[in-house]
Amino acid sequence: MRNFNNFEGNKQNNGDAFNVLKGFAKQYEGASEQDIISAILKEAEKGKRNGTLKDSDIDNFANMLYPMLNAAQRKQLEKVVKTIKQK
Repeated sequence: MRNFNNFEGNKQNNGDAFNVLKGFAKQYEGASEQDIISAILKEAEKGKRNGTLKDSDIDNFANMLYPMLNAAQRKQLEKVVKTIKQK
């Protein structure tokens, strides 16, 4: 998975965000939900550990995804964001 810093929502236009998500979807095509969540958590932990991931980066990532998700997916995203911020 790419570094969360690639998801700076305020600095990207919608086309760039779409292309980033399209690449992510292609990379994890066929993966289970748990595999995707594990990859996100692993990357987040790495970023937190080396000081390159801030809560604002997490918020930008979530805000970029949020409008594209259904209610159940939004709830799952909120749980993942909470987990990442607590690490």
